[in-house]
Amino acid sequence: MCELGFAIRTLDDGENMSHNPYAAPAATLERSESASIALYSPMQAAMGAFLGGPVGLIYFLRHNFTALGNKFAARMCLIAGALLIVALVIVLPLLPGKFPSTPLTVAYVVIARYIATNYQASKQTIAESTRYIFKSNWNVLGAGLLCLLVSVIVLVGLYWVFHPSAMHA
Repeated sequence: MCELGFAIRTLDDGENMSHNPYAAPAATLERSESASIALYSPMQAAMGAFLGGPVGLIYFLRHNFTALGNKFAARMCLIAGALLIVALVIVLPLLPGKFPSTPLTVAYVVIARYIATNYQASKQTIAESTRYIFKSNWNVLGAGLLCLLVSVIVLVGLYWVFHPSAMHA
């Protein structure tokens, strides 16, 4: 022991002089496929569907399935979404003129939240994970408004395709 109370180590125990007790331990580094995966939370997906209509519903759910690597579900989302849009174009003209649009909007929101929570990742899962991060709420707003524009264009365009007499009226 030295006079300050520290033990002095000698190199008698077979260690060589290159050993540094203060150096970080050797570790292998592995490259991750993606440092973080950006997902829409269930509430963000629901709000995106609220803003973007049927195209928003498809976009936000498909984005999460794609980001999670579930190609089959992403493809099924597109197919089901296309069938939904065609069904809307066929059914909407048959509804009474004063039929409120609120039930359809509520349906988009409920479907988006249910699927995102049960088949993708819950808000808690995203928050607690080191693998996932939340998409920005500004991203939800921008993508939702863009989806609304596309929804209007697609629905009006398909309406004119299925009901050509309405164009001349």
